[in-house]
Amino acid sequence: MLFRRVRDHVVNQNWTAVAIDFLIVVAGVFVGTQVSNWNANRHEQQRAQGYLMRIRANIESDRQGMDEALAYWAEVIRYGEAAIAYADEGRLEGGSRWRTVLAFYQASQLLPFRMDDTTYQELKSAGDLGLIRDAELRNALAAYYVTGPLPGSPHLMQHTPEYRNLVRGYTPVSVSDYIWKQCVRAAGSQEETFDADCASPVSDAEAQAILDRYLAAPGLLPALRFWITNQKVAASLVKAVRRDSESLAQQVEGELGR
Repeated sequence: MLFRRVRDHVVNQNWTAVAIDFLIVVAGVFVGTQVSNWNANRHEQQRAQGYLMRIRANIESDRQGMDEALAYWAEVIRYGEAAIAYADEGRLEGGSRWRTVLAFYQASQLLPFRMDDTTYQELKSAGDLGLIRDAELRNALAAYYVTGPLPGSPHLMQHTPEYRNLVRGYTPVSVSDYIWKQCVRAAGSQEETFDADCASPVSDAEAQAILDRYLAAPGLLPALRFWITNQKVAASLVKAVRRDSESLAQQVEGELGR
């Protein structure tokens, strides 16, 4: 209809009307483009907000996981140091042979830690990193998920120690079974904890025989020292990243509040 009207105006040489029609067309295209751009920007903002909300949840999950890992590793380190004290100085843990056996065994426990980077990896693989318009926040996310100390240290965070195999191989099966049933709570779960006061299932002489076996086992003590050092380094890194995660969470929260 507009085209027919313009044609009529041209035939009649009504150039003013032609100009007005032209301006109407231009204005319509401009308004349509602006509305389209506004809708596209709003859609991108909604997607960015969705990603950031999920990243915020991932960071919170990380912080909880770090706290659990640090508490768990602290117990493993304490047991390991008690076992090393017996090996180096003959000092029994709590003056008890059984508790010293328990220290050797519990020093082999592990709780791997891995950051929850699912949302960041999705953002990256989808080519949507540009949705995070704050360059400083993008850099902070990359430092946390890609170039930071934890992503670069799987050998520390998810290491299965040789000591674990050695000490369990030199522990009687009946004692191992007892420890898992009576001296470990919520075994195999994220809530796993240790009971240092569980009663001894063996006599002092039997406990001493197990300790003698540990000390005589080739490679067991060097493997124990390496494992405990590994746990201490891992704990130091996680503590630093735990502090960084608080700053990152604040940046994400600030971007969500814009």
